[in-house]
Amino acid sequence: MITGEQDETGFRLGWRGNHYPGMPVDDLCLAIGSDPDGAWWFDAYFIGRVALPGGAPLAAAFAQWLLASPPIGPYEKEFMLIDGEPQSGSRRVTDGTRFTVEILLGREEAGGLEYLQMLPSGETSNFAFEVCAPLECQAVYRADLEAAAARLLTEAAAGDLRSSS
Repeated sequence: MITGEQDETGFRLGWRGNHYPGMPVDDLCLAIGSDPDGAWWFDAYFIGRVALPGGAPLAAAFAQWLLASPPIGPYEKEFMLIDGEPQSGSRRVTDGTRFTVEILLGREEAGGLEYLQMLPSGETSNFAFEVCAPLECQAVYRADLEAAAARLLTEAAAGDLRSSS
């Protein structure tokens, strides 16, 4: 379940869960934000912080995608957050790794709760990889999702203003 505790800026959703049956339950999260110097980043539980090369425009597009009214019945939609971008400076992702992060949002049955899932993959040293334990939040509360997306949209707009001045 997503917690109601959210950062004051950027996008952060947190919940309790695990990646493998029978393993301990941990605090998991997905986050997007920017540093004071204007560098944008994406952070997830087992990946750590990586660059978000699309910056404020991509963050705004993601926020708007999240804020779009969902269909009433079952659905699944995807957003490509990072698309084969080379990474550097992460403690958990090797420099030069071409990293991809796809986000899925959907609902399995009419009237049911939505789910959010992150699918990381990439290529390093000419070897492709896909993380076999996707980061999945089983239940997304629309109010928490929209609040986090609205904060991200505000931060992205401020980032656009900083970069244009």
